[in-house]
Amino acid sequence: MKRQLARRGLFFWQRRQAEAFEDLGADPAIRSMRLSDLREVLKIERDIYDFPWPKRAFEDCLRLGYHCILLADPSARIRAYGVMEMRSAEAHICNVSVARTLHRKGAGRVVMTALLRVAQQKGLRSAYLEVRPSNQGAQAFYKALGFRHGRTKRNYYRAAVGFEDAWVFERELADGVG
Repeated sequence: MKRQLARRGLFFWQRRQAEAFEDLGADPAIRSMRLSDLREVLKIERDIYDFPWPKRAFEDCLRLGYHCILLADPSARIRAYGVMEMRSAEAHICNVSVARTLHRKGAGRVVMTALLRVAQQKGLRSAYLEVRPSNQGAQAFYKALGFRHGRTKRNYYRAAVGFEDAWVFERELADGVG
């Protein structure tokens, strides 16, 4: 049965993840973000978002002690990153971004899994994040990681005209990560 499902493509993320690591090279590494990384981080941010985070937002997250990580290829080139605020019982995943060439190839899953594992190791019970209702790809990705739509924040994101709501996706961490 498993073999039939795999042939139908239901385990496509496993193939995509293998492809991502081919694109990243033999030994991609997760490491902490530093101020000196922001030039490269901002290049990715500006390439993939219409309304990217400003440099000051990343500087503030680093200064305030948010958990900020990078996925780098063997040449130390940054390919993905994540920013997470940890509170007493919950983690707020503020930003997870992947270089355009690695979209839908597993790099985002690697970053998200690393963030969620840290939150779980710190004893946090749940995690949440915001996503645009118009971003169906991100919603599917978060659902595959166990997140579910909880509530809505009105007029949260800047949009081409006005603002767009944010859907808050939540998940418990006791169930395991990954």
